[in-house]
Amino acid sequence: MRIVPFAAALVGLTVLGTPALAQQKACANPNGLGVSRTVEIDTKGGPGFGLEHYKVHDFLQPKEVVLTFDDGPQKIHTENVLKALGEHCTKATFFSIGKMALGYPDIIRHVASEGHTVGTHTWSHQNLKKMTEAGAVDEIERGISAVKRAVGGPISPFFRFPQLADSGETLKHLQGRNIAMFSTDIDSFDFKIRTAEGTVKSVIDRLEKKGKGIVLMHDIQPHTGKAVPALLAALKAKGYQIVHLKAKGELASLPEFDTAIEASVKGLPSAGGERPTSSVVRTIDENAPKTRLGGEPDVKRDATVVPAIIAPKGVSSAGPNTENIGDGSGRKWFWQGK
Repeated sequence: MRIVPFAAALVGLTVLGTPALAQQKACANPNGLGVSRTVEIDTKGGPGFGLEHYKVHDFLQPKEVVLTFDDGPQKIHTENVLKALGEHCTKATFFSIGKMALGYPDIIRHVASEGHTVGTHTWSHQNLKKMTEAGAVDEIERGISAVKRAVGGPISPFFRFPQLADSGETLKHLQGRNIAMFSTDIDSFDFKIRTAEGTVKSVIDRLEKKGKGIVLMHDIQPHTGKAVPALLAALKAKGYQIVHLKAKGELASLPEFDTAIEASVKGLPSAGGERPTSSVVRTIDENAPKTRLGGEPDVKRDATVVPAIIAPKGVSSAGPNTENIGDGSGRKWFWQGK
């Protein structure tokens, strides 16, 4: 069942902008995908998206794609995904696992700082359908508290079930919490394919059959991080456009679960005691240091400093780019470049 005319009204879906209307910054990459439009989702009542499981809200137009990544963050692999997305000036939604987010808070903060949407994917990726109701709720809420704690700021009321396995009890819980649920239209099966080339082919082949969709990938997979640059290029070449999802409101965690996950927090300030880096560290001198303690140039820290006696052939060691190093020895150092 396809209910396009009513989808916006049913979920409070709002088009926030097109590149022209939103006056987006021009992409430095002339072949970049960019973002075709950004939509805002009112998550009241816990609507479901992704026609594999939830059949009501079909808001994508032909050739429109939503990129989503599960299970991260992960060192290197998530970073590779972020780099590729950045090079294409495009956005995605990341459904993060609580334990992973607390393990790599710097990476999930990087995700958020790049303007991507951060949702949740439970505490430890358990199949909620096989758990008791209390256990499933604990798994959901610990995940929310952990991801929010790791991000150090607002996260979106967006949730994806591990293994896409929902249940009547968990659906009811999320609906009561006003959290939107996301299945998929295009499952990459990157966790089975395990090659970059195969992952790209899997996504493109399925998209060509369906014409649009919410794409599910995993930024925890090494080959997925390697596949994303080629996938984005293929999407661009075939005329697909990216839709970015944002939530109307942010997700509030529950105090009892905030307390429960605190023992797993490592390397972060105490809850409520965090200060933005800009208020802790500020640049007071833009000039690069020319010497280290003792008067010797710090060649490792400033690779532009080389001894005058090994200045490049044809370059005078007594030219305008030389100076005394200040230790009374009379020795001079040649400064290359800036």
